[in-house]
Amino acid sequence: MVYNIKFSNGDRSSIIEYIKEKKKNGPFTVVDVGGTMGGWSTEYVDAIIDFNGNDSNTNIKFFKCDITNYDDWEPIKQYISLNGKFDFCICTHTLEDIMNPVFVSRQMELISKEGYIAFPSKYKEFVKFERGLAYRGYIHHRWIFDIDKKNTSNIIAYPKINYIENEQRFDVLAQKAIYSKDYDDLSFYWKDSIGIQYLNNNYLGPSVSAVIQYYDKLLD
Repeated sequence: MVYNIKFSNGDRSSIIEYIKEKKKNGPFTVVDVGGTMGGWSTEYVDAIIDFNGNDSNTNIKFFKCDITNYDDWEPIKQYISLNGKFDFCICTHTLEDIMNPVFVSRQMELISKEGYIAFPSKYKEFVKFERGLAYRGYIHHRWIFDIDKKNTSNIIAYPKINYIENEQRFDVLAQKAIYSKDYDDLSFYWKDSIGIQYLNNNYLGPSVSAVIQYYDKLLD
């Protein structure tokens, strides 16, 4: 179940306070998936899963893992079978970068009881701010995530296809992020299941008009 979905300026103080409060009240194990870049979570987590090397706190359990590779999760699942699930899982500004975010979200469900996910909002991904306004959003991001209008407990992953680059109707979304940082991030908490789905079951078709209609939903 997904809950407390919101747009924000990306400030992490609330999730940090949430974890600190939980740990204060007793054992509360936390794992960060994709957490070595920037290292903001290292003071608060018990384990990190990432493909980068572990140059952080040596007291943190580290799993070197290509999180899109099924086999790389096996040592983590063996650890879970011996020690039980983590109480909480953080995954921030990671799923938009990778090939298969739905697969990774399913793995997080297997290793943790609940968690917190954040990524750049659709508003931020439509701003042209890198390399002299050449393209929308971040060049290394593969996905735009948005709330499912039919079922607000689900999140839809939209591929960042070339159609969006010069479609001027999306400028209205960019304006929100340009004028207010409160639209920089989209985040939510989850318990038991995460509910991320690919746009149209990961099929971009069957026609040009159909694809345009899918992406029109981002304007809602």
